[in-house]
Amino acid sequence: MLSKTAYRISVFILAAAGGFAQSTIPTAVARTTGMIGIAEGQTARFNVLNPGVLPPAAGANCTATLAYWGADGTMLKSLIVTVAPGQAQYLDLFSIADLNLPIDARKQVRATFTVPAIVPVTTSGSSSTSQPNIPVAACTLYATLEILDTVSGKTEAVLGGTHEVPVGPVTASGTSN
Repeated sequence: MLSKTAYRISVFILAAAGGFAQSTIPTAVARTTGMIGIAEGQTARFNVLNPGVLPPAAGANCTATLAYWGADGTMLKSLIVTVAPGQAQYLDLFSIADLNLPIDARKQVRATFTVPAIVPVTTSGSSSTSQPNIPVAACTLYATLEILDTVSGKTEAVLGGTHEVPVGPVTASGTSN
């Protein structure tokens, strides 16, 4: 049998290890579009919609970080937005002003949105049989990525649907447009 001191040390180490493991749970949930090309004279517009909830319930505002990424993984532009229920926000990426694309050049881009995560609490009995709590988005957003003709404003292509991607802790330090 373990002495009381050894037992206390073991409990402390297990508690510390548990606390450390919990600190690695992501604090945000991120979703990405697929890649799409943008050329000189075009604008990419990333739209996010907060669908809200049906009356008589009241919906909640959703704060998110919108970002554009190049094919090489570099962030091209980002903005933090707050989207009220039933409303939308967007972030534009201009081929000339933001990317400085010359004539006959093209760049592959994708867009992401990141929202705070919540970790559901489980009420199951034994911790040895319960599944780990997986963070879920604190709010719901629907996204589309459009490619527009900058001069006419006409939509030339639309990507709908997003895919969840891994994310680490997120800070609220984005570059604005």
